[in-house]
Order: sequence, then C-alpha cells, then structure tokens
Amino acid sequence: MQSTRPRARLLAILLATACAFLIGGAGFGQTITGTVQGYISDVEGGAIPGATVTVTNQDTGIARAVISDANGFYSAKALQVGTYSVTAELSGMQTTQQSDVSVLVGQIKDVNLTLEIESTSEVITVTSEAPIIEVSRSGAANYIDEVAIESLPTVGRDFTDFAILTPGVQRDTSRGFLTIAGQRGMYSGLSVDGADNKSTFFGYGRGGEATENDGLIIAQDTVRQFQVITNGFSAEYGRHGGAFVNVVTKSGTNEVRGSAFYYFRDDSLAEDLPSSPLDDFNDRDGSRPVDTFDTQNYGVSIGGPFKQDRTHYYFGIDQRDQDIPFTRFLTNRGGSVYDLIMQRAQSEPAFAALVDGFDRNADGSATGLFTRSVSNQILFGKLDHQISDANLITLRANWTDFERTSEFLDEESLKTEDTLSIIASMTSVVGSRGVNEFRIQTADDNLDRLSLRVGTPIEAQVRFRWNGASVGKFDFLPIFVEESQLQVKNDFSYLFGAHDMKFGVDYSKDDLAQLFAGSRDGRYDFRSPEDFLSNNASAARIWFGDSTYPNYDETQTALAAYGQDSLKRDNLTLNYGLRYTSTDNPDGLDHLHPDGRQIPDTENLAPRFGFAMAQDEGRSVLRGGIGFFFGRTPTLLFANQVQANGVPPNYGRITVGPGENGYVPLGTPINNENPPPGIIPAISYVDPEFDDAQTLRASLGWERELGGGWSGGIDAVYAEATGLQRNTDFNRVFAGYDEYGRPMWNGRTGGCPGVDGVECAEILVRQSRGDSEYQAVTLKVNRRFTGRYQFNAHYTWGKDRDTDSNERSATGVTISDTGNLDYDWGLSNRDVEHRLVVTGMIQLPADFQVSGILNYQSGRPYTLVDNGVDFRYCSSVGWNCPDYRAVMDGLVVGRNTERNESIQTVDVRVGKFFRFGNDMRLDVFVEAFNLFDQHSFNVGFNQRNIRNGNVPDDFGIPGSLNGLTRPRRLQIGGRFSF
Repeated sequence: MQSTRPRARLLAILLATACAFLIGGAGFGQTITGTVQGYISDVEGGAIPGATVTVTNQDTGIARAVISDANGFYSAKALQVGTYSVTAELSGMQTTQQSDVSVLVGQIKDVNLTLEIESTSEVITVTSEAPIIEVSRSGAANYIDEVAIESLPTVGRDFTDFAILTPGVQRDTSRGFLTIAGQRGMYSGLSVDGADNKSTFFGYGRGGEATENDGLIIAQDTVRQFQVITNGFSAEYGRHGGAFVNVVTKSGTNEVRGSAFYYFRDDSLAEDLPSSPLDDFNDRDGSRPVDTFDTQNYGVSIGGPFKQDRTHYYFGIDQRDQDIPFTRFLTNRGGSVYDLIMQRAQSEPAFAALVDGFDRNADGSATGLFTRSVSNQILFGKLDHQISDANLITLRANWTDFERTSEFLDEESLKTEDTLSIIASMTSVVGSRGVNEFRIQTADDNLDRLSLRVGTPIEAQVRFRWNGASVGKFDFLPIFVEESQLQVKNDFSYLFGAHDMKFGVDYSKDDLAQLFAGSRDGRYDFRSPEDFLSNNASAARIWFGDSTYPNYDETQTALAAYGQDSLKRDNLTLNYGLRYTSTDNPDGLDHLHPDGRQIPDTENLAPRFGFAMAQDEGRSVLRGGIGFFFGRTPTLLFANQVQANGVPPNYGRITVGPGENGYVPLGTPINNENPPPGIIPAISYVDPEFDDAQTLRASLGWERELGGGWSGGIDAVYAEATGLQRNTDFNRVFAGYDEYGRPMWNGRTGGCPGVDGVECAEILVRQSRGDSEYQAVTLKVNRRFTGRYQFNAHYTWGKDRDTDSNERSATGVTISDTGNLDYDWGLSNRDVEHRLVVTGMIQLPADFQVSGILNYQSGRPYTLVDNGVDFRYCSSVGWNCPDYRAVMDGLVVGRNTERNESIQTVDVRVGKFFRFGNDMRLDVFVEAFNLFDQHSFNVGFNQRNIRNGNVPDDFGIPGSLNGLTRPRRLQIGGRFSF
C-alpha cells in the first residue's frame, strides 16, 4: 500500500542538526565509536601531567588532541572505528608514538606511553604490538572485524550470520530472530550506526519480513564491523533485555577505493536431499534432488575523500535476484481432492480456479510446479565531514526495496517491503575534557502482504479436514503495515579527574498504522466430500470488523535518560549508573471490556554496576558486573485490542457453523462491516498490570594475553527474566485436573467476565507472567589477524529454561494452568546445551587464501505429547497452544525433556587473488557449505505423539531434516577492488 506518511523527514534532520551546532557541540545510546585511553609516565613510572596526546586516524587523517591530567591519565573518546597512531609530547621530553592501534566498535583500548628526557629531535616509535585485550571493559562482548566479514564463507551474505558465530547467539526456530544469551529474540537489541534498527511493531530487525524471505536490509559490503554484547552493564544501553548487536558501517578514507562483486549459486551446485532415519525405518528411499533454484547477488561500492583529512564519502549498491521453483501436492487420502473440486466446478465453474497450476496424477493426487521470485535492492550512502577540529558531522542513508512473488496463489503470493533510514549525527569536543554526541534518525518501514487470488471468483480458504489438504487464499491476507520512527538522542561525557561521567537522553516517537482483518473472506472446514459438494461446512471462521486501511492507527512514544560514571584507579575500573525508561501507550480506546480502554504505560528504573581489574601489567583482566534491563514490547501485541474490541462492528474472528448467527456459506459475499445481530464477539486486550519484561543479568570473566597475537579467556553469564509476555483466555472454564495432574478446561462461561449482560467467545488477554533463566560458561581462544592467519574458537555450555518460549504470539493461549504458572517450566525451545564454534583464515603462498567455519551444537529439545486428549487449552488445538503433555510410566512428562540430533557442519572458502599494478586486485573463490554433507534430523509430531498412551512403532525416530544441515551447496564468487 502506498505510504500516506512522509517518506523522509530530511528537513527535520537538518533542523535538529543545526540545533546541535547551536548548543556548542553541547552529544549515544548504543556506542558506535571507541576510546583510546591510558597513562603517560616517565621512565621511573611517575605520572606526567600536561602532556599533549594526539590520536590520529591513519586512514582519514582526522586527529584528536587531549591533555594528560595530574595522574598522567588521558582519554580520547568517541573515535570512529579504525586504526590509529597515538603520539605523546611535552616540552623537554622526547616525543613518543605508537602506531597501528586498532579501535573496534564500542571498544576501550588502553595505550600507555613512556616519555624520556629529550636527547634528540627524533620521535621514539614504540615497536611492541598494540594491546589485544580490553582491560577497562566490564561486560561480556565479542567482535566481528572487517577481516572476518570479508573472508569467512556466508551463504546468504547476511551480516547477522556472523553474529551467530559468537558465544550465546543463535536464531529462534519459529521466526528466525537473533536470540542472545537466553533472551527472546524480540528483546535482543540491534543498533546500526548508533540508532535503533528494530521494528517497534514486530519486534525483529527493521525489514524483518524481507530478511525472513531471502532478502536483506543492510548490505554486507557496507558493514565495517560489529560488536555482540551478551552482558553489557553501561547505563547508556537500553531498549532490550541486556544483550544486543552493535553495528557500524563503512566510511570513506583519504584514498579512493572501490569494489564490484558477484556471487552465484544454483541447484546444479547442490547435493541431493538425504533419506532420513524415518525413511529407513519405513524401508523407503527418501532421497531426491533439491528443487531447482537460481540465486545471484551483485553490487558495487566506492569511497574516498572530497577533501583530504576533512570530508569523506562512501556509496554502495547491492542487488539480489533469486528464482526458486518448488512443488506442491494435493493428496488423495480419503478420495481425490482434485477430482472433488473439478466435480463441483461442473456446476460452479468458479471452483476450477482453486486448482490452477496443478496437474492430476494417475492415482487421483495432483502435483503443481511453481516458482517464487525475489528481487532485493539496497542503496547506501554516507558522508563524514570534519567541520572543525572539534566537530565531526555524519550523514547516512540506507534504502531497501524488496519484492517476492509466487506463482502459487495459496500462499503470500505477493510480498513487498521497502525501508528508508536516514541518520544525522555530530560528535563535538567540548573543551579539553568533554565530548558530546548528538544523533537523530528518521526511519520508515512499509510492508504489504498480499494474495494474487484477489479478483478470482473464490477467494476464501477451503480446508478438507478428512484429508489434511487446503486450497484457496491464505485466510489472514491482506496485511498492510506502515511504521514511521523519529528518534533523537544526545549524550554528553566529561572527565572529572578520575571520574569519566556520562549523561544522555533518548526519545522516540513511533507512528504505527496497520490493516489486519484475518479471515475477511472466510475459512471453511469440510469434514467429508459429500459436505463439500453440498456446500455444508462444519465451521467457518469469519472476520467481522473494520476492514479498511488502517484499522489500527496509533502512536507510541518512549523516553529514556541515564547517568553513569566510570572511575579508574590504577588497574581498577568501576562502572556504575542508572537508566530510566518510560513508554506512553494509547489510551481512551473504544472497547467492550473496561480493562481494554487503555494500553498500560510503563516506567522503569534500571541500576547497573560493572568492574574491570587489570593484572600482570595489563596482560590479563578480571571483569564482571550486574544490572537490570527492560525490553521493549512489540506493539503488534497491542493491535488486536483496537481491531477486536467487541464494539460493533469490531467483533474479531469468530468461528460459527451453519444456522448460527454470522454464518455465511462459501461463495456468498461477506459483509464484514455490517455483522448480523446476535453475534458473540471474540475480544482481546492487554492486562492493566502488564509491564515490559525485566531481566537481571550478571557475568564474571577472565581474559589473558598469551603473546604472538593470541588471547584466551573464560566467561560465565547468568540472566533471569520476569514479566515475559504470555496469553490466556479469561472466558474458559477450569474443569480441574485429570488423574495425572494435567489441567483441563471445558468451554466458555456463557457470559463475558467483567461485562454484565453480554456473552463473549474468546477473551484473549496478554499478561506479563512468564519467567526464564539462562546460565552459560564459555571458554575461548583468539588470535587476531597478524602475519598470515586469524583464528577464533569458543566452547559454550548453557542451560536455558522458561515457562513459555513464544516470540510475541499474537493469537492463541500460551498458559496451560493459570493457577500454577510453573506447570510449563522446563527447557526453553532455544536451549542448546553444548556448542563449539571454530573460525579461521590463512593466507597461503601463490596468493591463495583459505577460510572456514566449524560448528557443532546439541540438538534442540522437544516435548512428548498426547494428541488423543483434548483439555481445551485454546480453541485451535496444536497451533499457538500449549502441548498436551504425554504420560509415561504413570507420570506426566516434563516440557522439552527430549532432544533432537546434534548438528555438525563445516563451511569452507578457497580463493585466489590476482594483482594488477599496485592498487587493483581480483579475487575469485568457491565456498562450500556443509562441506562433508553431514545431516541431522528432528523428530516430527507423529513420532513424539503418544496418542492415548499408545506408543507408535516409529516413536522417537527423526524424519525432518534440520535446516542448519541442508545438503552441501557450492557458491561461486568474484570481487574486483581498487
């Protein structure tokens, strides 16, 4: 849908940037810069105050000068990521310089220099290698640098795939969110260039529907490096549960540099799909060739100076094109569905459109070959300008356009998403001890999810319950979502002696508009072929309510303020601070239920403390901390309170049968906005006691520099979350417990609790009553890239438990027993007990280069179920509904007590580069994913279903290929750079 909101508020950005000038550079929630600090001393170890320390970016020539204090301490903050030289000078003393100091995003690098009595005019160059470990960082963090991004194999060229290579990070299996250190994916933070890069509505990264469907929002070629913080205790961090990914994009340098790249893969470069253990058990060969596909990714980038040492630019274009043919089947269990539809089409020709694209097989089943096509384009631009020695301004824009089309009309056959993010920031040096950073972002995310069946005679979804087949339009379509965010942030830090104090504010205004009218055209269930031919549906799910865009149009504002201090005494650094957050949600809403007339506002205080103790002259460090964090709740969870408020005509999705009020036969137009009298509404609202989820995090770690570029360490991480979002139905009737202690529910109350004289169907209430606990220990060893190779390895043992693993479930009950919330306590769906990751790159003679990734991890857990009972946890058994846990040996099994097969994969990249002159280079390479073609399988529902206590013959035998172990695939690529 064409956006009705401004696509770019450039004027607002320019005005706000001008304000930053006016307050004298009087300036970051998520740090995208780094710090170089240390002590200046004489040869006897005495402090040297008043020394001028100049920190110069070796790529851009931009320099920062600071003065050492009475203790000889200096600090150059808010430095752009890059490689620096550090020079210390004082009249009468020999000037000393250390070069090649690498500053990563969010990093604090300690560089101590010694000045001698002047005996010559030459500069003393320190030849010892720059420090590897951060002796002033208190939190647990890991870095992905430019060498890793450019050299390691990645099948999708999605930079977040690199985050998964760090300890405690994985993808949620239900929605693909990044989950970090035991927190739900919707509470994981994602910051790009210091600004929030998450969808306030959906809770995933901006453009999440594109990234879930083979698209990208941030091009890998524009990412310079990023930081993954599993436990960060700075009070400036917020909007998440304490763990986040912090990304900084590339900038231009004093040299004009550019590149062009091309990547290609298709089905001819992939192995066949393997047979599963379940296939072997059933004595059948399940192997088959992969469906044909074709994926191409190409782009160009260029960066350089408009003016040396002053103004730099960087631009990039990234394009992905993909065609993926796939097969769909209509089975003939209980009779041919294809023949049945064509039989009805003889008298009602419109029904023939339901099997468009399918061909009948000899046995009555039908097969259709369809193609999905993806087009994804990204445009990126960045300008850095050093206005004066004290002020640096940066402008950055990132625009994406994603489209996926499908010939198969019974899915989201047209999905489009376009995003635009514009960021302006100014970093200002205030006097000799202050630094201010101001940042403003405007971001738009517009999503359309459509069906190309619109305009065909039959648009409803038709389900054949005796057969398991479904045809027709996906019933929750169409969906239109428009998000517009304005974010303004300002941070100011000042060095008071040994105290490095920092204060900041972060304001965001999110305008959210959506159309959701699920089942607007109806979803019809038929229990027999005869019922279908006579148009006698057993039930229909129909939406009654506002069906015009937007039927949810609200604004949310959020404000955060913090203060923190970093106290450095000799080898000890203490960090402590407090963060305040408040969120203003819509109120004065129309709603049938009194509790649904406003969405609760939230206010929270989050204290944080951390420490770092350097040991052995800075070659090792002991670090740790503890703090509270509050995640931001996706506003998708609030939308249904407006769209299904029980006030005519907004009765929501109701399920009715023939003869009941609201039933409309298949093929008859539905008047969604004029429901007949007597309909029983299904309503939803947010519990008045609802609050954002709170996480208590603590960590303790030790790291040691081993020499030769090597370091090793150990980290222990703990996280305990309370107030996690869960759903319950306030209108179901508790029927006690069965003989094994399983809770049972039985129908509706016949009324509408909280509203007199009214009958309701489901009353879906969102509560903050979930808990989780995460414990992990990581052993790690790293070698930074020096000489010819780089190496990283870590092993993590972890335990992740919770009462509910849903990722912002918008429908369905997630609480089994409201009287005993711990009934659902068990291993989280995210739990991975053991994980080993090894990555490395080596440059070989003759300009060859080899890199690789080894990943081993335990399988995910699953629950043994009994689908032979119906305890009526929710109206849709088995979908967004708690499992009916099975009974084994007379006892109810716990949640997630079984585990799927473990995973082992090796990805390798082999390349060679060719030089042309001094400045041009061509790289050609081949990447192999799952090099040894190793597979693991998950146990399917039928193989874990002990129906009425009857254990199936194939119990526990896995039959579903784990997506992380897809067959070996090759990717061919090339890059030309100058």
